[in-house]
Amino acid sequence: MEFKTHAHKDAYEKTREYLYCIFGETGVSTVDDMFALQEGSAFVYIRAFPVGASSAGVEVFSYVVADVTVTEGLMRHLLTYNLRLTFGGLALSIGEGGRGSVLLRHAILGDKMDREELYASVSAIASTADELDDQLVAAFGGRTALAQLESRDR
Repeated sequence: MEFKTHAHKDAYEKTREYLYCIFGETGVSTVDDMFALQEGSAFVYIRAFPVGASSAGVEVFSYVVADVTVTEGLMRHLLTYNLRLTFGGLALSIGEGGRGSVLLRHAILGDKMDREELYASVSAIASTADELDDQLVAAFGGRTALAQLESRDR
């Protein structure tokens, strides 16, 4: 793993330590420069990133739904649902052919992050993504992260 700054490295190491302490080493996987864990049909990814020359952030995110047709109804629903979220916000990544992915993400300043703050962020993103993925698939189509992964394995 290549770190851009000392703060980036410190945030990554603190994140790893906290995640292993909270969820156990067997509950946390390392994927490239990120950590990952599963909650039901949702996967949560956690990554440290540099912020300027002397600070760092920690992003907690989940791909809630993949391969969904992007419609005005979907976009309105995501914007309205954002108002109910305590932690994080929904985003829409649009690919070729009008198909998209819905993400749920939250960022923390890594320099001052403590274990409880990371736990609150990961728990909120995990539980919301696991609850919301089935609702979105039922209403708008697409696939949950787990269904997307299973379809790749075939």
